[in-house]
Amino acid sequence: MILGCVTIGQAPRVDVVPDIEPLLPGIAVIERGALDDLDADGIAALAPEPGRAALVSRLRDGGSAVLDEERMLPLVQRAVDAAVADGAEAVLVLCTGHLPSLRASVPVYTAERLARGAAATLVGDDRLGVLAPTPRQVGDIATRWRNDLGRDVIVVAVDPYTADDDAFADAGRTLGEAGCDWIFMDCIGYSERMADIVHGAAGARALTARGLAARMAAAAVATA
Repeated sequence: MILGCVTIGQAPRVDVVPDIEPLLPGIAVIERGALDDLDADGIAALAPEPGRAALVSRLRDGGSAVLDEERMLPLVQRAVDAAVADGAEAVLVLCTGHLPSLRASVPVYTAERLARGAAATLVGDDRLGVLAPTPRQVGDIATRWRNDLGRDVIVVAVDPYTADDDAFADAGRTLGEAGCDWIFMDCIGYSERMADIVHGAAGARALTARGLAARMAAAAVATA
């Protein structure tokens, strides 16, 4: 089985794919990125205006970009198409943002649906805290959890691409002191190592979007 991993940033995602490959036994991975063909000016032009829904993703040089969610959709679709053209038998979109209506001749799974849905099921009626990459996403992510999954969550911002270990520990303590039993790290950029720091500081179980999405995608393609 060949799984196409599509990032809304640039491929390869050296910060993500090595972390999830052990969760994908017997599955080969090819990577494509929505921003692969854009230069710095083209990426800068995708920055959201105030009040618009934002996404954050990693660039090939190790930096990151804040992107307009709605305007990213055709670029992500193009990356999905490229992955399928190169042999992907299923596609996993490595983003927890809202990217509806992606289409392909093979199954397309999004981290938004796989990871958030799995987290909501695991948490049950317990109190849930959520980490988001930027303060501008806090309100939007809280609203989506409430509208899509019927949950009120406490959201704290910490950037997966620039924050140090102390910032993750601080975020964990904040959510732990707020009484959270679980913490969902609502961006593909958050690693399992970051989750360990948050868990240690919060005393609450921490789940990464990348880990949950990879496990769910592996289960889906194994039965395809």
